Amino acid sequence: MILYPFLILLLIGVLYIVGLMLLRNSQDLVVLWGQSYTLELSSFTLVVGLILLFILGYVLIASIVALLLAPKRISQNRENKYHAEAQLDLKNGLVNLVEGHFAESEKLLVKNVAYSETPLLNYLGAAHCAHMLKNTQQRDEYLKVASAYGDEAEIAVAVSQASMQFESGQIEQSRATLTHLRELAPSHPYPNQLLAQVYYQQEDWRQLVKLIPELVKQPEGRGGDYEPYFQRAVTGLFESTSGKKDIPALSTLWQQLPDNVRNEEYAIEAYTTALNNAGGGELATPLLEQKISEQPSRALVKVYGEIKHRRPAEAFETAMQWQTSMPGDSAMLLCLGRLASQASDYTSSADYYERALSLVPDKAVYNEFAELLTSMGDLDNAQRCYRQGLRYCVQGKAQPFKRLVDSGD
Repeated sequence: MILYPFLILLLIGVLYIVGLMLLRNSQDLVVLWGQSYTLELSSFTLVVGLILLFILGYVLIASIVALLLAPKRISQNRENKYHAEAQLDLKNGLVNLVEGHFAESEKLLVKNVAYSETPLLNYLGAAHCAHMLKNTQQRDEYLKVASAYGDEAEIAVAVSQASMQFESGQIEQSRATLTHLRELAPSHPYPNQLLAQVYYQQEDWRQLVKLIPELVKQPEGRGGDYEPYFQRAVTGLFESTSGKKDIPALSTLWQQLPDNVRNEEYAIEAYTTALNNAGGGELATPLLEQKISEQPSRALVKVYGEIKHRRPAEAFETAMQWQTSMPGDSAMLLCLGRLASQASDYTSSADYYERALSLVPDKAVYNEFAELLTSMGDLDNAQRCYRQGLRYCVQGKAQPFKRLVDSGD
């Protein structure tokens, strides 16, 4: 820009010098035009005329071109203006969306969407606004339009749609969308995460258990966020399968679990409880004895005490060894009481039941202890135990139960 004045002055100087040279060396010229027209002029006049004619022609052609291009330029300027307005509307629309002004945001996002450089973002934002305004029909219309912007748009739309469907309580529709999304992008981490929540809502424990290995591979799955899903899925699946009394099916399910899940206490508890309920308690005994010996567990001790052992005396002796690791624990005392009863050592069993109830009152244990006392012929204490258990069920309060040598209450 700074050179322009210099170049203009230089051009004027050159023209001035050339003009002086032409003027000093000018000669008369005669131009014959046909047979009847003769033009007499100097060489200086001819050169100046040609220059003026060139300038005039250039200006004329430039004016014609400018007139022809004027509509296109006007249209381009108008379009640039609309593009600028569209970008401003997008920015303001997203700001309103974040601030929670969903109605205003929706209007801004769709106002100049035809001129937006990122129409996918406009429609996804508008869909979210409609979702927050509980206008599911309009939301789905926005998502349908957004999905037309290529394969990547289809994935983004599916992710948004599945999430909003789940939030709206459209669980089945969300499941269908997520299934389709997994076909489009098998490596996408989000479908598995949301599918876990969908299966959890639908109590589809079998599918949720199948999903566990995929979730564990993801960083989010190792942080503990999905641990409640894992626990409920494993527990629910074993509970539903145990009702079929199909022990081989339970063993198969156990083997299909990932190794890290099989080492969890909740999985061992669910599996061994299901085996016991299906009539295969003896199959659960070795696993329980191994795990309790490695790490004492109240939950596993409880399951061990509920099993009907073929050799109850041996089971009782085994459980006695764990008592040193769990001294004074109510679950341990209850387990010993049940095992002693199975071994026909009713006196020891009654002592353990009484000590367990003194620590933690439980209506089922009251009933078990009362039945034990009845079988021992101690009817007075059995009646007292029944009454105290009933009082606990009604009032939710209990006093430590202690057998009386005298039958007086």
